[in-house]
Amino acid sequence: MPATMMHVLAGHTLRPNGSDSFFLGCILPDCVDAHRELKDHLHFRDVPAEERLPALIRFGHGLDLTRDFDLGVLLHFYLDYLWDNGPQADHRRSYKGDLWFRDYRQELSKAGNRGATRMPWAAPLWARLRAPDPSLYENTLSLPEDEIQSFLEFNYNFHTGVSLPESPVFTDALVDSFTLDAVEKFRGFMALHFPDAHLS
Repeated sequence: MPATMMHVLAGHTLRPNGSDSFFLGCILPDCVDAHRELKDHLHFRDVPAEERLPALIRFGHGLDLTRDFDLGVLLHFYLDYLWDNGPQADHRRSYKGDLWFRDYRQELSKAGNRGATRMPWAAPLWARLRAPDPSLYENTLSLPEDEIQSFLEFNYNFHTGVSLPESPVFTDALVDSFTLDAVEKFRGFMALHFPDAHLS
């Protein structure tokens, strides 16, 4: 999966003036990071690789894509699908050593933090998302409320309180090109499978 801020960057690329509800949809599926089995299930990683995209499409048809939150959720899972089969897979194949996942997460943290520090709109957005009214997300995924709040508080602090160096693995240029390409692919994905949904 990409860093949390990459989900925000993709959401902002798709909808620069998106609602807070939309951006919450873009990030909240990751609030269960400590619950690996639940997270893998939510992200369709517990199905065969070739079934992941069809499962995502079926899931999308069960959402109300007129709701900003639900559209953000679908973008989140689609972005994960592209990232896991793109930059993550590339890095894993090229990695030398036994600590792939630990180093991967460290580099991903740098990339996400850089995404926030490079974007002047990011800090005000994180301030708004820090403690949102629950009506903005209405918990489509039945996510635990305590996990939501701790996730948002952590991400507010991480994206506004520290400044990490650029990752040599997931560089600013890679993050930007991946985001632009992913959003264009999402537009095509939506046009093909959800033609009645409105992205703007």
